[in-house]
Amino acid sequence: MTSLVFDIDDTLYSRQDLFIKAASDVTGQDISKIEDFVDTFYRVSDLNTRQLEKGLISTIESNTWRFAKVYEQLGIAADDTAGLRTAQRYSELQKQISLSPGMERTLSALRDCKTVELAIITAGSSEHQWLKYDRLGMERFIPKDKVIVAGDVGCSKPDVKIFRLMEDRLNEKDRNNIYMIGDSYKHDISGAVAAGWRSIWLNRRKKVLRRGDSVQDYEVNTEQQLLDLISEMILD
Repeated sequence: MTSLVFDIDDTLYSRQDLFIKAASDVTGQDISKIEDFVDTFYRVSDLNTRQLEKGLISTIESNTWRFAKVYEQLGIAADDTAGLRTAQRYSELQKQISLSPGMERTLSALRDCKTVELAIITAGSSEHQWLKYDRLGMERFIPKDKVIVAGDVGCSKPDVKIFRLMEDRLNEKDRNNIYMIGDSYKHDISGAVAAGWRSIWLNRRKKVLRRGDSVQDYEVNTEQQLLDLISEMILD
């Protein structure tokens, strides 16, 4: 059996589109044209993710600080309330998330395959990530006992511990048959490699790594490429 373990954010749906839209709506600027916005947001996010997962700050507090910090670092014109207003707008947009047609096709093709087991490992606070699971309708494809949320277990990607916790829930115990599928090279891919798993990097933004850093088994840039790869590997 092959186990495919998915990330949620920017893998099952495009989170970055939401925070770009939220920031654009609040600042009145086309944030999509600011090249470093996404990378800066993710770097800033790493600074308070552990506080969020431990329940020391709320999701709104976390995102308020993140957006305000990004505006400051990139010199984006914004008043003292912009961080909070952007976090609130982002929260409104989160209520409307859905699987893209491409990811829906991929999961639908895998759901009834007897040789494939599907699972999720996701970073973030417990309540927030389970809301995303519900809003995306993931129970159609992946049962809750095959989902690990960092905020529930006290560790997060790329810590090997969270990958070991998932191994205990999977029927497949051969790590050569367990694949992590995610957008974050730092968290999803490097963590999986350290755990001895295989990996598929969904590199939507076509990031180029420094020479010697690339250790993923497979790299795809689009959901169609992901479906094609999985079909070739498993479904054919």
